[in-house]
Amino acid sequence: MISCLCVTRGDRLPLLAQAVADFAAQTFADRELILLHDSGPAVHEKLVELAALHADKPASAAICVHAVEPGARLGGLRNQAVALAAGDWVCQWDDDDRYHPQRLAQQWQAAQAAGARACYLVDQLHAFVPDGLLCWDDWQAEPYPMNVIQGTLLARRDEMPPYPDLSRAEDTRHTETLMRNAALAGWPVARLRGAGWCYVYQWHGGNVWDQDHHRAISQAKHLPPQRLLPRWAELQRRLAEYALPLAVTHLRVGAGTRPLPGR
Repeated sequence: MISCLCVTRGDRLPLLAQAVADFAAQTFADRELILLHDSGPAVHEKLVELAALHADKPASAAICVHAVEPGARLGGLRNQAVALAAGDWVCQWDDDDRYHPQRLAQQWQAAQAAGARACYLVDQLHAFVPDGLLCWDDWQAEPYPMNVIQGTLLARRDEMPPYPDLSRAEDTRHTETLMRNAALAGWPVARLRGAGWCYVYQWHGGNVWDQDHHRAISQAKHLPPQRLLPRWAELQRRLAEYALPLAVTHLRVGAGTRPLPGR
């Protein structure tokens, strides 16, 4: 089983509803979604109602809502979610991002093919929701071993180090520790390249990191036209496969943009 771990405060329910729908649409069968919050009874009731919308899914795709005491930072909340997981594997599932139906299957297959105990994506789609702009970012140029997208972790639960007690950048520090542990123990970490379409990192105006941070990422890492355009047909096909439409209308291509058909 893969336990998808979603920490939320219940203050952006429309975005969370999309992330939950994306979980429900996953092709990987044996999975659960842990919805963990620290925001009180009113939020808990809304999250239970959201989970009930997908009650027709099989028991192997359960959505479990957990309330915890308020006060912990994001890193501490992630640790509580790991402790609640029933799966042998866990996957970070942020409440404001989007996930293609094959996201879990793609990373699981990459981990199994490499005999790895953890897997990260190396590239991702990056959506700037207020602008309707989509970018394809590649992290390969980052210094090894941190040439991965930290928020895309899929890993064996028993290899998970604790997240540091931070309100942001906790997944970066966590990845640094996991990579160091893997190197010392001699087990591989899989890096899945070319499947950036299976994860959409969204800037929507209410993120932990501000717009300048997000724009700097895409400015430095967006695929150049000679690498992006050969993926154009596949990208259109994969975007159409999302459970709910993405809030994007244009794709960044070099210094310009190209309209996304039907959007």
